[in-house]
Amino acid sequence: MSGTPSRAGHGPTRPVEGPSDADALVLAAPSAIGGHCPCSREAHDGTAAATGTSGFLRVAFTRGGLSPPGEWVRAAGDGAGVRVVDSTPCSVGSGESGEREGEEGVVTVTASGPANLTDVGVRVTDALDDMDATAGDTGGGSGGPVCCLGSLTALLQYVDDREAYRFVNAVTARVASLGGTTHAHIEPAAHDRRTIDTMASLFDVVAEPSSAGDGLDVVRSRRR
Repeated sequence: MSGTPSRAGHGPTRPVEGPSDADALVLAAPSAIGGHCPCSREAHDGTAAATGTSGFLRVAFTRGGLSPPGEWVRAAGDGAGVRVVDSTPCSVGSGESGEREGEEGVVTVTASGPANLTDVGVRVTDALDDMDATAGDTGGGSGGPVCCLGSLTALLQYVDDREAYRFVNAVTARVASLGGTTHAHIEPAAHDRRTIDTMASLFDVVAEPSSAGDGLDVVRSRRR
């Protein structure tokens, strides 16, 4: 059974455009080019620092999700730092640990893998704290960070729904406390409706790639 949320009882879809203070669950895998990230237009337009974004954080559970969108990296040139928490299953076995430099302006830290969400949570908290502390010094925005959790589909191969729910809830709460926003990626065909709905309950909106292929459309919203 498809896990795509029903549109019954909701108005027509509408695009996710520009800077937004809404946390979003995206019904698509994360992309290195940022096409399925709600904040990518903001970064692409070069308004990340101007709109108060202190930086970007991607938590990666797949190798394909390790590279942050190029738009984020370009935005980092204006002081909006980019960090990646490498939570892929083979991250620790690679022999690398702690902090390492990747692309210019991108700092990557390794975690113990998706089965150890306590360690992943510590790395995420440390990254957010560091971004918050250094935003003013680097010339970045004084506002909150943008956090991308991808992919929850990969995460749910290692932990159950309850543990994943607690983790996502903790991350979104921490990012919100810093004045930022979180979006997460999940592939609906891989889950039943109950799992999708459980995760969706943590977000303001649920969005999917638009049929035109040029952005995201909201298919469910808790906002009036």
